[in-house]
Amino acid sequence: MSFSFLMCSERSGSNFISKLLNGHSNICGPSTKHIINPVARNLFRYGNLSEEKAWKELLNDIYRLVSVDFSVWKKNFTLNELENLAPKGDIKSLIHNIFMEEARANNKQHVFIKENHIYEFLPFLLTYFPEAKFVYQTRDPRDMALSWKKNPVHPGGVVKAAKQWKQDQQQNLKNYSLLRDHNKSHFVRYEDLTANNEIELKKIISFLGLPFDENIFDFHKDEITQRNAGMQKAWNNLSQGVIKDNSRKYIEELSADEIKAIEKICWFEMKHLSYDPEYSYQELEKISEEWLEQLNQKELDGLEFSRTKGVTENMIAKTRFYQR
Repeated sequence: MSFSFLMCSERSGSNFISKLLNGHSNICGPSTKHIINPVARNLFRYGNLSEEKAWKELLNDIYRLVSVDFSVWKKNFTLNELENLAPKGDIKSLIHNIFMEEARANNKQHVFIKENHIYEFLPFLLTYFPEAKFVYQTRDPRDMALSWKKNPVHPGGVVKAAKQWKQDQQQNLKNYSLLRDHNKSHFVRYEDLTANNEIELKKIISFLGLPFDENIFDFHKDEITQRNAGMQKAWNNLSQGVIKDNSRKYIEELSADEIKAIEKICWFEMKHLSYDPEYSYQELEKISEEWLEQLNQKELDGLEFSRTKGVTENMIAKTRFYQR
């Protein structure tokens, strides 16, 4: 059994690559339930996990999180089953076995895990998954921001999205470089993965130490993937297979001001990641922080923000980890 993790911004193809790899006959890429992030960042709140009360509280909070109607797994846990996954206080075995049970339910031996903001709890992963490998995927921030803007689950518009993308790339690039020196990280751009999917996939699968599987491109036919595609509007594309032309949509769908705002915020990271700006540095340099904030406020004022029942329940369940 081996574990690998995805470093990726939201709305940057993270669900796509997870389900694409899930199409491999020996890789389990479960739809995210956001399990590790809240656990890793809040363990200190529970106190001594070798004590019965603390361990029970943690198990109850994890059970509540994995049970909400947010995403579909083949394995459904009862609280008693979670309790039997690890000895009291053994957080490593507990997290490992949660994902291993899902892999076994799919008759697979390797797990590819998507969690948001990996950089916020990377020490936890390196401690409890010391042999793990990391795939760093990025996407053009203009298309990422467009997808963010169109998704009512995300608060804010292109300004907020661009700032999040910038922060994510700064952190992911730093960690990618450090991990790469130990042959533990691999980089791919979403645009390259969709345009040259077999070439890029073979690189990723080889990096993970597995043989290529030609059936991987049938990932969208999987019953669980089909069910997850219907859970949220943002996941609908998962049922369609590889969409080769899913890039540069920002040219038709974003205004000039929106594109300028994104490029102003993300200029240096875009250049480093080989995304060519539409506007020159001299043009963008004239844009003030005040102008960006005015655009941001305008976006917030016109926001039609809504969350599905599953998303809301998932957020409430995660909040419990922060309120101990």
